[in-house]
Amino acid sequence: MQEWCYRFSCSLGRVVTTPLVRLNVWHAPGAAEPSGAAIVVANHISHFDPAFLYSLIQRPVDWMTTEEFYANPLIGAWLRALNTFPVDRVRPDRRALRVGLERLAAGRLVGIFPEGGIRAGPTSILGGVAPKSGATMLARLADVPIVPCLIFGSDRLYAARSWLPGPPRVPIWMAMGATLHISAGEEEEANERLAEALRALARATIAHFDLQPDDLPTTPQRRKGREALA
Repeated sequence: MQEWCYRFSCSLGRVVTTPLVRLNVWHAPGAAEPSGAAIVVANHISHFDPAFLYSLIQRPVDWMTTEEFYANPLIGAWLRALNTFPVDRVRPDRRALRVGLERLAAGRLVGIFPEGGIRAGPTSILGGVAPKSGATMLARLADVPIVPCLIFGSDRLYAARSWLPGPPRVPIWMAMGATLHISAGEEEEANERLAEALRALARATIAHFDLQPDDLPTTPQRRKGREALA
């Protein structure tokens, strides 16, 4: 595992984003940094999410990443150096499942966006859509916990104005929820438990930071068409 690439990328990311964004991190009651193997799940509102979630989880996370990104040789090599691994979003992917189990058996963190892509509003888990079953299935098979996480604000970076240095910086809010344990007999209930854990974390995060409607996720297309900050 090429930890040097992870650490270099994190350091480079901090240098680039510090003048642009203001990170707000919160650990909800019952939240705890995982000490062993675990699955990190989060809502997905922008392409920038994994980079910022690295600041929430103080250990390297091996993100399951849509296979289309690996088609470009340079991007694919960089993603593999970050310990990500490809997944087919359309069909069941036994290869990705096997790699995920291997990483967890090695005591690592595996990251999954259970929405299967960037989602906001009524098309998202927070808006009522059921999550894909990959995260809960992997948790059952590997007998590891799930760490629910949340990110708000990263979608603002789709607005060109967000990349201009100087105040005001783009606020990004991240939260970690209480660990979720999935038992072998919960096949039908596990996904709903995961969805409700993320929705409850969203409600608590909104209340904790006193977020306003414009702070909540919207589509990249909408963010590109208006100012990044209210």
